[in-house]
Amino acid sequence: MSADDVARVFAIEDKVERLKAATDGVAAAQQTINELTRIRRAVIRELHAEGWTFARIGAAAGLSRARIHQVSTQGPVPEGLFFGHGTLTVLAPEVRTGRLLGAPDPAAAQRLAELLRQLGFVATVETFLPGRPLDLNRDGLVVLGGPELSPSLRQLVVADPRLRRTVTRAGDTRRGIEDRAARRVYRPGGTEPHDIAYLARLPRPDRRGTVMLIDGLHPPGSLGAIRLLATRLATLHERASTHLFSVLIAVRYDRTTGEPVDADLLTPVYRHETDQKSAANRTRP
Repeated sequence: MSADDVARVFAIEDKVERLKAATDGVAAAQQTINELTRIRRAVIRELHAEGWTFARIGAAAGLSRARIHQVSTQGPVPEGLFFGHGTLTVLAPEVRTGRLLGAPDPAAAQRLAELLRQLGFVATVETFLPGRPLDLNRDGLVVLGGPELSPSLRQLVVADPRLRRTVTRAGDTRRGIEDRAARRVYRPGGTEPHDIAYLARLPRPDRRGTVMLIDGLHPPGSLGAIRLLATRLATLHERASTHLFSVLIAVRYDRTTGEPVDADLLTPVYRHETDQKSAANRTRP
């Protein structure tokens, strides 16, 4: 909030309206502080990993070595940058009755939003009616659900050069995902309750940003993906950073409750630009 904004709030005559404006301003300022603190911690971590001492980093930033060491451990964790910055919107289908193919667990949206808030983000939940086109050309979108839920999501996942949906034959509703390079199809199965979740950051239709997509092949898979984000976020950020990527997650869950018991990476974290550059090099004369 700038000095002009503060002066505008101070000039509001109605006390209740002035209180509301000041409260909103504090919330906005705190969010800005959270974002900048996260970025600062991330840069300090990166420089230190490159061999910079805290004294050298402090000298470059105009801070003491002790202060740099202190701020490197305070505030939102750097790996939160995996989700980007600014306000985040969790977009999930509205399921009124029964189960819907491709829909996440009913608890997934609120659980994901709570995780994002714990990471220091302002996060809201928004629902959409299945079967209809979606506006995916918005910043900060994290979508829960599969391509069966909207033609817009079907179009989105086509951009993945490594992982794609597959079925064994016409009319087969057993969802699976093919790793094209490994020439392997992953499907839920085994002696224990087991599901697979797809996690990806894909280009928006307008190519002016990205959308994060979380799709469990069954409802427990979505909860398992959120569990992995809560427990292995640093690993995901280290391997994917803010680049386009996709990965499959193996989820073991309790047969009675549907709650995930364990979640781990099933495939490597595939960064898509590597594939795109390789393809471009192969087409050069």
